[in-house]
Amino acid sequence: MQAEQQHTTELKRTGHRKPLQMELIGGKNARQRIWEELRKTSDATFETYPIARAANVDDDALRTYLQCLTAGGFVEHVSGVRYERRVYRLLKDTGIEAPRLTRKGEPVKQGQGAECMWRTLRMLGEMDVTRLVSHAAASGIDVAPSYAKTYISLLRKAGYLITTLPSTPHRMERFRLSPQMNTGPRPPQIQRVKTVYDPNLNKVMWAEDPEELS
Repeated sequence: MQAEQQHTTELKRTGHRKPLQMELIGGKNARQRIWEELRKTSDATFETYPIARAANVDDDALRTYLQCLTAGGFVEHVSGVRYERRVYRLLKDTGIEAPRLTRKGEPVKQGQGAECMWRTLRMLGEMDVTRLVSHAAASGIDVAPSYAKTYISLLRKAGYLITTLPSTPHRMERFRLSPQMNTGPRPPQIQRVKTVYDPNLNKVMWAEDPEELS
């Protein structure tokens, strides 16, 4: 708590947005914590107030996500008019990962490229950037080669990748995921403060500014 307060003070002084890892609890964002609480309900019905408290989120965060889930057909409003007294029912349990939805209930496309590349690195062996991009395209995800190169470069700096064949003027570098760095299903996230954050470990794995690791 003291460290978080100190970090908040520094943010106010520098004017920078709070890094993503400071917005998470146990490596999980608010929507993931809400979703996990919804899945715990014994008869698939739940009230809003207990869910907000159990997930450690504010009412606005829960209200917004319930709107997304309702629009997407994941939950339905059963009874109650006042927000605190409303009862909902979980209709679709799609697994442990929280549905990433817009307010209209449509899947969020942002972040799909990193998810697809990370999944590919975990499933396949040695590859180069061209194969990584091609595999993403075959999965229906368009990943720009420039973005793939940046993502791979930062994963390498963070220690996730092993170079199996160095690049030459006529050949692209080949690489694979280090077995020790297969940390889990959620992709390491590249943040605007130039850090690599791993939500599976709830840890900053690499930072351009060493102070970000302290």
